[in-house]
Amino acid sequence: LGQVKGIAIDVALKMFYTLPAWWLLLKVWKKQTFARVLIFHLLYIPVFSVAWVYSFGYILNNWGFGKFDFSTAMYDIYIGAFFYSLQFALYHAYRFYLRTKEQLLREQALKDLAYQSEIKALKAQIEPHFLFNTLNSISASVPPSLEKTRVLIAQLADTFRYALKVSECQSVRLEEELNFVKTWLALEHYRFGKRLQVDFKVDPAVLVTNVPPMILQPLIENALNHGISPLVDGGLVTIVCKRESDFIQIAVSDTGVGYDGDLETLFTKGIGLKSTAERIHRLYNEKLTSVRNLQGLTFTFKIPVGDTD
Repeated sequence: LGQVKGIAIDVALKMFYTLPAWWLLLKVWKKQTFARVLIFHLLYIPVFSVAWVYSFGYILNNWGFGKFDFSTAMYDIYIGAFFYSLQFALYHAYRFYLRTKEQLLREQALKDLAYQSEIKALKAQIEPHFLFNTLNSISASVPPSLEKTRVLIAQLADTFRYALKVSECQSVRLEEELNFVKTWLALEHYRFGKRLQVDFKVDPAVLVTNVPPMILQPLIENALNHGISPLVDGGLVTIVCKRESDFIQIAVSDTGVGYDGDLETLFTKGIGLKSTAERIHRLYNEKLTSVRNLQGLTFTFKIPVGDTD
């Protein structure tokens, strides 16, 4: 019976002296680094072992539960240190297992997300391919008597193909951008007819300049829809690309109805002009400017000469 009581006191004391450590780990130090926790354990193990041994010996010798020989206390201190180390080693091993499992689950979730994003990206590429391939098939099936329709469909497919190609590019050569603009304007001619005239004034030396893809289209579209379209007789759109000092200057002018309001507000009303102005500012730290002509407006921006192939 005395031996059973001694074991019970032994276990109770060990549990009692580990309570501070458990309290710190479970309540206070939930997010502490392992290095700091390890330092705490190394400092607390001697305190735990000595406190447990001498408390256990005192109770046995003074409360009538037996006899404790303090001359062999060092051996018992090692036992206490082993007990403390074992329980917390198991605890930290379990915590490490849980953290590793959570990390693996997070990594798997990220892989799944990346996979879904990849599938969506591929789908986004496939759908335009399918669209302009279908347009090409329709164009090929149009009878010779409807040649204009066939050409229109083919040009529409070319614009889709270019838009898909440059969607992954940071820049394209000005020559490519102008070829796209010419194809797109050919489509617009079907809508405007003789009401639309276009004049390209391009210095051949600047064709190798790199420009952001689809940078001209919003400016020309604005000229068509808000400048030329309201006029019964239509008007002229002029695209100028020339070298000026250390810059390539690009301008889009129209002879349309113009704009009576504050020109600065033009860049806040429409998505096309606003996004174009922001792109030019972020890429080149330059401004997209607008001025009034005798008829219509002119939008101008500059690109550094060094930004060429």
